[in-house]
Amino acid sequence: MSSIAVPPPLARLAVVIAVAVAVPLTACSATGDPDGGGSGGGSASTGSPGAPASGRPLPPGPAVEVKTIADGLTIPWDVVRDPEGVIVTGERGSGTLHAIRASGARTLIEADLGEVYDRGESGLMGIALAADFTASREVYTCHSDPAAGDNRVTAWTAAEDWSALESPRVLLDGILLAERGLHSGCRILAHPDGTLYIGTGDAFTGPAPQDLGSLSGKILHVTRTGAPAHDTIDDSRVLTYGHRNVQGLALRPDSDQIVSAEHGPDVDDEVNLVLPGSGYGWAPDSGGRYDQSVPMTDSARFPDAVEASWRSGAPTLAPGGIAFLDDPAWGEWDGALAVAMLKTSQIVLMTLSEDGTTVTRTAAILRGERGRLRSITPEPGGSLLVTTSNGAGEDEILRVRPAAG
Repeated sequence: MSSIAVPPPLARLAVVIAVAVAVPLTACSATGDPDGGGSGGGSASTGSPGAPASGRPLPPGPAVEVKTIADGLTIPWDVVRDPEGVIVTGERGSGTLHAIRASGARTLIEADLGEVYDRGESGLMGIALAADFTASREVYTCHSDPAAGDNRVTAWTAAEDWSALESPRVLLDGILLAERGLHSGCRILAHPDGTLYIGTGDAFTGPAPQDLGSLSGKILHVTRTGAPAHDTIDDSRVLTYGHRNVQGLALRPDSDQIVSAEHGPDVDDEVNLVLPGSGYGWAPDSGGRYDQSVPMTDSARFPDAVEASWRSGAPTLAPGGIAFLDDPAWGEWDGALAVAMLKTSQIVLMTLSEDGTTVTRTAAILRGERGRLRSITPEPGGSLLVTTSNGAGEDEILRVRPAAG
């Protein structure tokens, strides 16, 4: 990870956040990638049904076949596939974007991101293609901008040959960027209706998750122009609040259910059903200091807080990207939610109830086989594109599919 000078806007933000921090976040990886769960401890929890007890792994899921699509990468935070089969990913620390053809040929994509702030969990994060990408060629990215001192979402037009991302338009800026880059989010879900859902972290800032004037510790909902979508709170772009660090967003097939996944501190990673206008109970502000000992869903302080559909209990698993399995080849797991886990190096499959409010069973695939797993994107035909997050040029893009009968 490179070391860069913090310019004045970010330096001012650093002073504010330094005052707010009470509990440090320890790194969970020798590669300097700290987003594998927190420290400081939350309130004890027994977790949801199907959550792994300490020292007891989840049952194995279906047999899968795994193929390496690309290697030699360093923390490819997100991955997408265009309708022609071109796979696109970006390396978080450098901001380098790659296009990978079906032949395996890899080319660089030019994009004027400026300098990318790459400390902690910040950098080039979410990537998404517009629902009408074939016609519009529109691409969305979220990255950390040190000159502005924020995380921001930008819309681009992709060249026909993926040689460049052109005509940038900032759709959303002002998402807090911590001086150490902690809890940055920043997953983008491009909905078929043309709107964008954006999951953000709380930037290790105590008041942010409950402050409706802040874009951090939230799930945001905007149109493709960056304007608030119709269902946000007081026309503010804020759809839901009270989140710690949202890392996954997915639309459940054949429904209008949006599901999110986020990191807990030492306990209670969560999978949540996203209900517009709702609070999710994370409030780490303690007299102006960041206090991670509070519950992830503090229903004592916030009786109306939405309870998680699934929580890990202790220990945490550190969820990254999520995707729904949507092909009969997955057998009894067709329709399940697949959650990439960083700290525990596995994909956890979760069967959700019809209303999305509970998880009825879980299983694991790829456990311990490829190291930390970051992102999951479904492909036509039922396969999954999965990125690893081991750092130091050791990362891959994998294609994971059900094993042939």
